[in-house]
Amino acid sequence: MARLLLVSLLVLCACSTLRGRADSLAEKGLYVEAAAIYDDLLRQSPYDAELLQSRDALRSRALSQLLSDARQARLEGRDEDAEARLLRFLDHRSQWNAKLDGGLESSLLEEVEGTRRHLQKLIGAPAQKGHALTAEQALLRKQPLLAHRELARIARDMEWVVLQSGKTSCQRLKDMSTDDSPHWRELVFRYCGHWREYAPRPAAVPELFGPPSWTGRVEGLDDAQQARLEARLTQAFESSPWFAPGAPERPVFTLEGRFTTERDSHQVALTAPWTESVPYTDHEDRTEVIEEPYEAEEEYTDSDGKTKTRKVTKYTRHTHTYSVPVTRYRQVPRTFEYHALRLSQAHHVAVSSSAVLDARRGPFTVALQDQLSESGHEHDVTFHEGNVRPERPRFTAAETWLEAKVEALGAAFSQQLVTHWRESYCSTPSLTLDEAARCARAGVAMPVQAVRVLSDILGADATQVPALFASP
Repeated sequence: MARLLLVSLLVLCACSTLRGRADSLAEKGLYVEAAAIYDDLLRQSPYDAELLQSRDALRSRALSQLLSDARQARLEGRDEDAEARLLRFLDHRSQWNAKLDGGLESSLLEEVEGTRRHLQKLIGAPAQKGHALTAEQALLRKQPLLAHRELARIARDMEWVVLQSGKTSCQRLKDMSTDDSPHWRELVFRYCGHWREYAPRPAAVPELFGPPSWTGRVEGLDDAQQARLEARLTQAFESSPWFAPGAPERPVFTLEGRFTTERDSHQVALTAPWTESVPYTDHEDRTEVIEEPYEAEEEYTDSDGKTKTRKVTKYTRHTHTYSVPVTRYRQVPRTFEYHALRLSQAHHVAVSSSAVLDARRGPFTVALQDQLSESGHEHDVTFHEGNVRPERPRFTAAETWLEAKVEALGAAFSQQLVTHWRESYCSTPSLTLDEAARCARAGVAMPVQAVRVLSDILGADATQVPALFASP
């Protein structure tokens, strides 16, 4: 019973502390944070009507504050801030399944209309200029907000505007395509495909290759491991700007290196510090009070009123000090010696691959070198005083470590293929339209000279073009 009472008191104290913190946050205007604490309190006391009422009141004030902040930001011309606050409002309203009163509903409608006007400028304006990719990026950025049912109609309108802009721009680009610009026609093919429109795909150009072939072997890998390594690098190459499915020429990559795992074991002597309590005899002084009797005469009055004397026994006290032996303990540092087997393991990998992709330059080469060393002790000794327990080291399996290194090599292979393409085809100070489109195949940000050339036709969409080549 006493234990149950103690637990109840602790829970009550914790609730009081949390509630005080929530009320303090509410006083500072942090209603969302305060309501979250009341959610915690209600999980502990789900049938507390007072907590429920306080929590709902905080939620109502939080929604009112968020919508009011959104309206204020809109009035001040800070549309992005307004929509960030509107998104928080809608997220919490949905999470809390809250019903709004008439005033909040009216304010929400006004804020939704303000969002429509802003998105018409942010998305609709570039779409009308034929900059569909730029408009699409703005639309994607607003997707979390537009996903709420209150803005479903705006979302549909904006998606339609962007799609129609893309289709119109596709037709315009197809009309100006030329046969002597295969890279530009590839760009147009991808641009139109992005908007679900048809455009003819040009034949593979000389700079591109089909699937790679491999020569050489990494020592220490079995056939299955060698095949996985080649497959991972093949996947990386086929996702690079150098690859085209129909290209007749196949690059030949050399693959060489070594993978080893070394293991060692030997006996070692180990020590564990511990402390022993050693008894010894000490003496301590003690005192006692001794009472000794003695006789004395005292006067008294008898029943007749006469004074008489009689003998009585009295006591005198004195203190006696003496010494007694006691057992005490001293803490003595000790060491516990035991034997164990020291195990060690080391994985080593060194792999390189190369091929000539651009005849004007040296070979493309990627390499990876890494190692992992681990050690531990193995024994069955138990000595509680020294915190010694049986041990079995857990080492990283060679297959697991090798898989991670293959993935790392594949990632490096992909990145350096992109770099090699940029260095081959994006570094010229002056570019033609077809050369600028070829540069865009890298799928990453283009240099200024390429953007400038593509901007003459694509406008603001020029900076978005590399995303069309993110996959083959």
